[in-house]
Amino acid sequence: MKKMYLLLALLLGMTGALSAQNGAFNDFIEHHRREPGFTYAFLSKEVFEVVSKTTVEDKDWKKLHNVVQQIGSLSILAADSLTEGRALYKEARRLVPTDAVDEVLTVRDGLTDVRIWAREEEGIISDMVLLVGSPEEFVLICFSGAIDLGNLSELAALFDAETAQDLARASAAVAPAFRISPNPSSGPITLTLEEEQDAPRRISVTDQNGRQVLNQPLEAVSTQNIDLSGLPSGLYWLQLETEKGKIGVKQLQLIPR
Repeated sequence: MKKMYLLLALLLGMTGALSAQNGAFNDFIEHHRREPGFTYAFLSKEVFEVVSKTTVEDKDWKKLHNVVQQIGSLSILAADSLTEGRALYKEARRLVPTDAVDEVLTVRDGLTDVRIWAREEEGIISDMVLLVGSPEEFVLICFSGAIDLGNLSELAALFDAETAQDLARASAAVAPAFRISPNPSSGPITLTLEEEQDAPRRISVTDQNGRQVLNQPLEAVSTQNIDLSGLPSGLYWLQLETEKGKIGVKQLQLIPR
């Protein structure tokens, strides 16, 4: 499989124009993630910690952990064997808020284009967009956290399209099987853990800007009701942690009553 860099979009703490683009990137991901050939996953900090400590075939995830000082979340969209990879690249490039970030790297490697835009303070990147496109492959990672500006080249060298897909699959392997219903919801939801030998421990909810808006313990029962009516309508990430240390994340849409 052809090696590629990754497309990274640091989304935590985005304000102004960058915050507005956050929704545009989310719409882009939602539009493509269920299409044939695409692999998608959302990893919270806790999920990434579990994945990076697994004995799954090493893909330099521990090295990534060292480069990324304070990961917030990692949203992966990857595809290979495409016929329109460059068209996807151009579509995503139009979503980059160039008035809020500075271009720090441009690379053309054969038919592969790589661009990095970043906003940094005192050598630490807080917001970044790394965009890659080739005729056959495309990778997008929306990534919140802190990265040392001096490690940009090392970070880019850690990944290829196959690694992104393997990381997404590894996150699924450590996740518990659970359901949220209804989804969309006006607030009240029922959470059901489908693994009989495990029990829920804690739930947390994060909004699209990477802010944690709920963090509470759960009863050790497989099915329980949770009321999120106090949250504004919109898209959220609901994370479930179990007593056995499994962690899974699902997207939840809250709609007006």
